[in-house]
Amino acid sequence: MEYDILLRGGRVIDPAAGIDQVADVAVAGGKVEAVGPDLAGHAATVIDVTGRYVIPGLVDLHVHIPDHAGGGAGHAMLARAGVTTALDLSGPVTGVLTAAAKSGVGLHIAAVEAFRPGQQLPARPTRAEIRRAVERVLAAGGIGVKLHVDKGWEPEPAGLIIDECNRAGVWIASHCGTTATGSDIIGLRETLELAGDNRLHVAHVNSYCRGDVEDAGAEAYTAVELLRKSPHVFAESYLAEINGSNGTCVDGLPKNRRVRSWLEGAGYPGTEDGLRRAIREGWAHVTRMEPDNVLLLSGDEGVALWEEAETRMPICLPVNPAISRLVLGSSRKADGDFDVHALATDGGAYPRNVTVSAGLSMVEWGLLTLREFVSKASWTPARILGLPGKGRLVDADIAVIDPVSRTVTSTISAGRLIWHRGAVLGRGTRFLSTERGAAAAREACGLHELLEPAGSGFYTGDGLAA
Repeated sequence: MEYDILLRGGRVIDPAAGIDQVADVAVAGGKVEAVGPDLAGHAATVIDVTGRYVIPGLVDLHVHIPDHAGGGAGHAMLARAGVTTALDLSGPVTGVLTAAAKSGVGLHIAAVEAFRPGQQLPARPTRAEIRRAVERVLAAGGIGVKLHVDKGWEPEPAGLIIDECNRAGVWIASHCGTTATGSDIIGLRETLELAGDNRLHVAHVNSYCRGDVEDAGAEAYTAVELLRKSPHVFAESYLAEINGSNGTCVDGLPKNRRVRSWLEGAGYPGTEDGLRRAIREGWAHVTRMEPDNVLLLSGDEGVALWEEAETRMPICLPVNPAISRLVLGSSRKADGDFDVHALATDGGAYPRNVTVSAGLSMVEWGLLTLREFVSKASWTPARILGLPGKGRLVDADIAVIDPVSRTVTSTISAGRLIWHRGAVLGRGTRFLSTERGAAAAREACGLHELLEPAGSGFYTGDGLAA
């Protein structure tokens, strides 16, 4: 047999196929042709993966890769992290397409668009106005909508948008909270109540459990209880300690009130000077965009970069408690189903792409089995997104992992090496959209694959239970 790529001697884990064994993996024509010990044949590229894990490429349903926010670097960062399929969870869709066209590295990408009152919609929209706004997103290449607490939605219109998106069978996600609540456990409760029996993607559950209302551990268990009462809702969480926020200051104060609170919680003044000191002392970091990476900087170098930008730049703060990350990453019901269905990153162009490194630490601690880790990082989110060939080896989306360093050494997407031996090799983007957005996706990226949320696990429930 003649193959394109032959991976020799790794531990192959594919929960969808029931595989967990030391074997070779042969790739040809964009598909996995064979899995088994000591495969006969020749390949253009043979890689010895002895002692490494060979798993389906990660499917990350919460990333940020629009052009204006370092999206080009985000594509390369995802490839390094073993991600082969991702959902941008804010948009704008046109910006995600622009970055995908300019800087694609061979990933499969879908996108939603965050709605802001006064922009895509009036502050109190009618159902007809919501339907027209959703149609514009679909025509642009997106698959649905996101609500965000920082956008300023009041409770009633937020609930109406969730309901109308469900009627239309499109993706609907929420960074929980409204003008009546915050981005905390109270906001999570409110959003689930607003959703009712509707489907909803609850973004980064761990971020509502930072100890803002009560002890962070107690909040995590409260979140579990709330999610168990809404089994039709899809939830993901991430494992990074740092968040992402806005470092802009106005009149001597951080523009984002939550940044002020976080600074004060860490013992700094909730002021511009307090943030400056936090950056200089290494508690806070600013981000420096490079062509294929985003770096975290602190100390005098970080302060200089922040001041040069007149404070208008992203910052990252270590505000995600370990207890909430661990509880929400591993909590499960009596039947074994996970309360939070998938691991995501809220990353991409934000340097939080730690699913492999932190997830394997959870495996070492006994909080997850290796099979469960692969399911939460790959197979389950693929089913939720409605891509049955993803999250499993059949489509030749593969991540090769060194379990000692807990790093991804090779990433294969659609049968092609896109990250290998420390170099990003892939090109282009396979954009995922509904049929309504196929023309926009093809015009921007050339390569397009159909994705219909109405038939995905998001609506059918496939992936919400083991």
